[in-house]
Amino acid sequence: MMTYKQALAYIESLKSGGMKLGLARMERMLELCGHPERRLRFVHIAGTNGKGSVSRMIQSILTTAGYRTGLFTSPAVTGIRDTITVDGASIPEREFADITHQLSVIQSRMAGDTASEFELTTALAFLYFARMHTDICVVECGLGGRDDATNVIPPPLAAVITQVSPDHTSILGKTIAKITENKCGIIKPPCSVITSPRQDEDALAVIFENAAEKGLTVRMPLEESSRITGQALVRLEFVYDGMEITLPLTGEFQKGNAITAIEAVRSLEQVGFPVTKDQIKKGLETVAMPCRQEILRTNPLIMIDGAHNPQGVKALAETLSRFSISGLTMVVGMLADKDAVGCMSLLMPYCRRAICCTPDNPRALPAAKLAEIIKVAGPGSDIIIEESPSSALELALARPAQQILIAGSFYLAAVLRPLILKNRGYK
Repeated sequence: MMTYKQALAYIESLKSGGMKLGLARMERMLELCGHPERRLRFVHIAGTNGKGSVSRMIQSILTTAGYRTGLFTSPAVTGIRDTITVDGASIPEREFADITHQLSVIQSRMAGDTASEFELTTALAFLYFARMHTDICVVECGLGGRDDATNVIPPPLAAVITQVSPDHTSILGKTIAKITENKCGIIKPPCSVITSPRQDEDALAVIFENAAEKGLTVRMPLEESSRITGQALVRLEFVYDGMEITLPLTGEFQKGNAITAIEAVRSLEQVGFPVTKDQIKKGLETVAMPCRQEILRTNPLIMIDGAHNPQGVKALAETLSRFSISGLTMVVGMLADKDAVGCMSLLMPYCRRAICCTPDNPRALPAAKLAEIIKVAGPGSDIIIEESPSSALELALARPAQQILIAGSFYLAAVLRPLILKNRGYK
């Protein structure tokens, strides 16, 4: 049997194989596992922005309602075990190691067609949820939808497509319509179909067309049906369908995510998962969203956000504007396949200084190239190149009174968040 440390090392070794699309490997691996996914019921979530938030909100509401609820998300923000949870509790190290060992043995029977890191972690999640006899599982797509490893599941009870914007265009397509078509691959009858308010018009047309072809209707909450009643940097209050809801989160965009989650949960009533308004309120009041406009220190400010495309970064910029936050020191790193020009153009007006680093990822944009982009996006700002993310953070923290923003990538956020939290002096 493996130890937890050995399990981590084994999964790490799969990264060298890169990303693999298509479902054949997953189907073969799950067949050798006894098809745990066929013993589970699912809410499946695709989209460009908001799918992580919506996923966690749905789990929190369903757990509050008394259903044993699994959640599988990506990428790993606070640690790989935290991507696989039941009722908010991470998979234990022993279970993680046992199931990884089981999958490593199965891999040896797959004639050299080795699974990717994400594929193996997806199978691990399904096996764990089956062991835990979950009532329902919330599963977030890793990339796209149709060919994503998670799409081996049987027809979900609900298919949720959050806001779609250009991302991974070399894989998913150059237009919003093509990207959405890929994401609509998760729509499999007789599921409910839910989409976010403020959905792109081209995306919405594709979602409605895909649903109609399958004889399904689409639930889409209207932004106008909810109203913000109060907000602070770490709290958002709004009214929706007679419910006075408090989210312990930052950013007006979370209201749209919350009402999407509410409608997704409500769609489950017809398949045996009734939830009351009080349970919806209590579930949303306890939701936590690491690295999504997360405030790690208030005075002086440390905010960390993993948004990595212009639509997500625009939401961050709107929060900075609303609370008149400026003169920031930004610790920033991005991946090369992201729109760094668009993202930095949105953020640099709020930053006095940018410390550019290179995230620990094969697809990382070199810090020097990011610095060149920022010179154009933020003329006159102080730009520093510090290759190591941890060294970049240390440099930012060397000025005790400085307000700090960590931005550009979840891969960067995942590394720096624990460094901040483990030092009590930064809280």
